[in-house]
Amino acid sequence: MAKSKRKFLATTLLGLAIALSGCSGSGGDASAPGDSGETGDPSLEPVTLEVVIPGAKGANYDEVLTEVNKRLKAEINTQVKFTFVDFADLNQKTNVMLASGESVDLMFDAPWLHLDTMASQGYYEELSELLDQYGPNVKKTRPQQMWDANKINGNIYGVPLGSAYTQQRAVFIRKDLREQFNLPPVKTYEDLKTYLYAVRDGKSGITPLLAGADDVTYSWVNWLIRDDTSINIRPTNFAGASLMLYYKGNDGKVYNFFETQEPKIWSGIQDVRKLFVDKVMSQDVLTNKSSPAEMQLQNKVAATPQMAFGVPQSFNDQLKQVVPSGELEAVRLFDLTQGKNLSNFKMDNFICIVKTSKHKDRAMMFLDWANKQENYDLLEHGIEGVNWKSTGEHQYETLNNDGGIISFQLMLNPTLEREWAGTDEETQKYSQFIMKADNFTKDILTGFTFDPTPVKNEVAQFATIQAKYYSGLFNGALDPDEYFARFKTEGEAVLKPIQTELQNQVDAFLAK
Repeated sequence: MAKSKRKFLATTLLGLAIALSGCSGSGGDASAPGDSGETGDPSLEPVTLEVVIPGAKGANYDEVLTEVNKRLKAEINTQVKFTFVDFADLNQKTNVMLASGESVDLMFDAPWLHLDTMASQGYYEELSELLDQYGPNVKKTRPQQMWDANKINGNIYGVPLGSAYTQQRAVFIRKDLREQFNLPPVKTYEDLKTYLYAVRDGKSGITPLLAGADDVTYSWVNWLIRDDTSINIRPTNFAGASLMLYYKGNDGKVYNFFETQEPKIWSGIQDVRKLFVDKVMSQDVLTNKSSPAEMQLQNKVAATPQMAFGVPQSFNDQLKQVVPSGELEAVRLFDLTQGKNLSNFKMDNFICIVKTSKHKDRAMMFLDWANKQENYDLLEHGIEGVNWKSTGEHQYETLNNDGGIISFQLMLNPTLEREWAGTDEETQKYSQFIMKADNFTKDILTGFTFDPTPVKNEVAQFATIQAKYYSGLFNGALDPDEYFARFKTEGEAVLKPIQTELQNQVDAFLAK
């Protein structure tokens, strides 16, 4: 699994509320390339590539895109046009784009979105030949282990994007508030709850905790369960990060939460319900339209789940504009014991070439261009000498408005990735741990991908049912004693055939 870039949290997570929708002709925002004034390779026809990605424009977007297109035109007679889609709309809008045959060349997708479904239904190009012919840099910047583990039914339908073998995860809290309450550094979940209740009781006007409801990955129960190595519960990805069908340990079994009411998950649901009833969890967790990160940087929330081990400097810079004495710190509950964490070496994010693209060769040429160090740096960090500078051993320092225009959505890989020079030693320890495969126990399902085609109707039906209950239960907003029973009544019969099909495919995979 891949980490989402730490330095892009500010633009992507804040963009949950402010990102411009990306469906062309229906209120979306597409960023057109400017004319670079140069002529590229005369043997190549001029092409403009349409790229659909999640998130929002960063502070340096226009000037960086101008430089990107200047280089692209000079080198491969290509321009690139990015369409950004808000994370909350990503599933629906990309579904519509693909189903309608909209003119798109490259599209972001993910197992937690609809990668497996779209690949199995033929919406994405198989990339093996394109990689061999036009993608040498794409191939060599990713270890063979990564390619082998991220195939779908033995085929490559997307370039895996990531630089580690699991996600970075932490809860960002207010260090200044913790110290104001004379609390020690937070080391355990019980410590974290002590801090949250102290905020509730001692700091009016600030919501103690806000989890994410749009993406179930960020629901509070999901967030905490992933760090519990005593049982190693993880999603099957039949419906994104849902734990209604889950794996446990390393036994190759598919568990159904309606049947097991797994104690670890159920106790988490009861715990977060208490947080909600006690007004520790935001009372607007299901209806809040702003991202947790945005709310935290506006001094409205005291704790949020974030896909990072350390706090980006840009976060603290923004917070200090609102609260001069404010400071964030990361609470990490991740287990650093070698071998305790499982990994299937799968990435969480992918970039795919759309089957209907008229420019498949050029799309791969662009990806190969983006996977060269100087272009990777431009896309991720901005213009060297203006936005950032190289320092140390594969590190960087920011100069102004940290950030380029894209990273985990297009080209993130373990070979070209730089580390921010200001990263503290503790964060470095965690980051370096998850970049070493030997620190993980191999999941016996490494290389397995579920093909939902035989039960696609049930998957779609269950997704509709789940949308009514899951986020409410896993973020505490719904009473589990009442609403889990309703969820089970509506969903159990629909979920069972999905479980059966998934287990059959797992058994067949393990029998090979």
